[in-house]
Amino acid sequence: MTNFLLKDLREIAKGFPENLEDWPHIPCPTCTRGALLPDPDSFVAEEAVTSKSLHQHEAWDPEWIEGGFHCVLTCRKEACDQVRVIGEMTVGQSSRHDVQYEQYLTPTMFLPALPLLESRNLCPKEVGKRVDAAAKILWVDPNAAANRIRAAVEALMDDRGVIRTKLARTGKAAKLTLDNRLATFKTALPQHADAADLLLAVKWIGNVGSHEDALRIPDVLEGIEFLDHSLSLIYDTNRDDMKKRASAVTARRGRPDTFSIKVPF
Repeated sequence: MTNFLLKDLREIAKGFPENLEDWPHIPCPTCTRGALLPDPDSFVAEEAVTSKSLHQHEAWDPEWIEGGFHCVLTCRKEACDQVRVIGEMTVGQSSRHDVQYEQYLTPTMFLPALPLLESRNLCPKEVGKRVDAAAKILWVDPNAAANRIRAAVEALMDDRGVIRTKLARTGKAAKLTLDNRLATFKTALPQHADAADLLLAVKWIGNVGSHEDALRIPDVLEGIEFLDHSLSLIYDTNRDDMKKRASAVTARRGRPDTFSIKVPF
């Protein structure tokens, strides 16, 4: 099943074009289903003072321009909160035929933060807290966000009752690695083996974010997608309910459950 939320976030990660009408679908953090639209009256893009100072350089080129932008985003639903986005502005070669250069806008913060999980309502409380922490910093520091997502996996193992420590040969408590905990989870609950494999991949992404500072937003979004699907596999009971309802319909051979062969008089 296509995860439309992650699809939207991946488009946002590519940046915003100069024309506000061409901005991608931005999910609303209040209702999660509505689209946030940029308010043209609130949009400001400014060149930095240090960038302006370079205009006198003999080799100056428009592609040297750097600055920032900010804008208010409003959901189609009037009851939802407004969102403010800020980010970086640069100038580069245009892909359009009518202009040579255009602005490129890279968001670095949304306030309040954009939603990350389709399955957010399935999250145990502590898992959700860590995902929310990742959402706040994803656009400005994806490596730190990956670390928060890794912490969400630890919290998920806590919720599933997977132990954090065991007695070592010395008789002292030894902390289990997340690898150990996931292996235990997979062995104890083989019905969740697929989820355990996905969560192991999330752990590795989190490790890179903690130690190598090599991740970009799309890398973290991949880990978030794995976590999202894992939550659905572990906590979503709709599939089991659907199987039961399908079996009941088959047993009735498609007749409504209120069907009766008796003449109603």
